[in-house]
Amino acid sequence: MTGFGRAQKELSNELITLEISSVNKKNFEVVLSGPREWQSFEIPASKKINALIERGRIRISLSVESPPRDSPSLFDKSRMDQELDQFKDLVQSYGHDVVVNPQIILDLLKLRSSDENLVANISEVIDSLYYLLDQSLKELMKMKTLEGEILKKDMINRVSHILKLTKQTEIESLNMTKEWKNKLLLRLKNSGLDLDVEDERVLKEVSLFSEKSDITEEITRIKSHIEQLQITFEQSGSIGRKIEFLLQELGREFNTICSKSCKIECTQLVLEARSELEKLREQVLNIE
Repeated sequence: MTGFGRAQKELSNELITLEISSVNKKNFEVVLSGPREWQSFEIPASKKINALIERGRIRISLSVESPPRDSPSLFDKSRMDQELDQFKDLVQSYGHDVVVNPQIILDLLKLRSSDENLVANISEVIDSLYYLLDQSLKELMKMKTLEGEILKKDMINRVSHILKLTKQTEIESLNMTKEWKNKLLLRLKNSGLDLDVEDERVLKEVSLFSEKSDITEEITRIKSHIEQLQITFEQSGSIGRKIEFLLQELGREFNTICSKSCKIECTQLVLEARSELEKLREQVLNIE
């Protein structure tokens, strides 16, 4: 299921922001983006998240925002003169001369910029990162729980409708085997073939053929799968895969009924049930 959480904390005059989002995926995956120095946080964060979420793609975004500084301009000449003097002294202490050129100035500016953009070592901020992760996870789980309740209500209603259609199909299928047998015998009589419809062997073959239209076993299995679905909806933890399996089995039973049915009323009911089943299959993609 989808979810989003965000938390912020000030640390050493810097604002650290952690955002976490989740989308559906069959397996569990965590991806962290942020300062290179904090990439090692991905492993402990994954373990903490996995204790709450078993499936899905989780993205963690870490950012550091420094407050505005009254720092000199990048091209402040007096500051550059001071830095160049320090650089000359350093190089000359090793017995070399320095000829100032544009490239040296650019290199010094790069060094200054990289030094100003350094972030704290992860050991200094690890407690804050855990705190931010906990806070953002709370928001994410609230969002996922709300979405889950909505999905649960929708799926329960659809499953109840499928059960109602199944019961109607069961009623419509009463005596369907006998009706099918009588229709076959009538067709044989009207076919003009040189067959004795009262012959025991013919009756036996007709009976075997007509029994293939019996959907009692399929109806029983459908009711059993629906009961398992209703129980699963009330369970905690990761239930998405189990629901997927049960919906797959329901689909097989409804397909079998369609191939067996010799009554248009039964076929229409089963087709409506299959339509609801397809909507359930789409919904289950969002379930953890």
